[in-house]
Amino acid sequence: MTGRKMMLAALLAAMMTASAGAMAEYAVVYNGSDPESKLNLRSEPNTSAPVVGQFYTGTQVEIVSDAGDGWSLVTLGKSAVVGGYMMTQYLRTGEAAEAVIDCAQQCEVVSPYGTQSVVLRSREADSYDAVAMLPVGMIVRAIGTTENEYYFVEAGEEVGCLEAAELR
Repeated sequence: MTGRKMMLAALLAAMMTASAGAMAEYAVVYNGSDPESKLNLRSEPNTSAPVVGQFYTGTQVEIVSDAGDGWSLVTLGKSAVVGGYMMTQYLRTGEAAEAVIDCAQQCEVVSPYGTQSVVLRSREADSYDAVAMLPVGMIVRAIGTTENEYYFVEAGEEVGCLEAAELR
């Protein structure tokens, strides 16, 4: 390949990489005016797919891609260990996102085990990967729930699950 063709190929590859990165955008969940209403995060882009969690209005997500048919592939938190599909009509971006009231709940981390910290996990249950260790007394945002008495919490830039007994 000539030098000119190699440079053109490199430029094309760089443009494709830049445009792929530009596809991701931040949005917030908007479930309407009811602060108790939550939006389902599903494992697949359809209403019959299993629910991964339910998230309060004001929860920030990153839209990774348009999944088609009114669905967006989203992730939550810096490490993006929590992700799935949300209905696009309930996500707000740009100026519309700024007007959304945050319905997340401020909670304090507690340890029902007598330890100095608890483990923030990627999913509900003790067997999932640790995302972070949270010290007792730390204030976190409860941004969603699961069906099994766990909360999705935002601790700094990380998102993961804690048992209801680990929050006050």
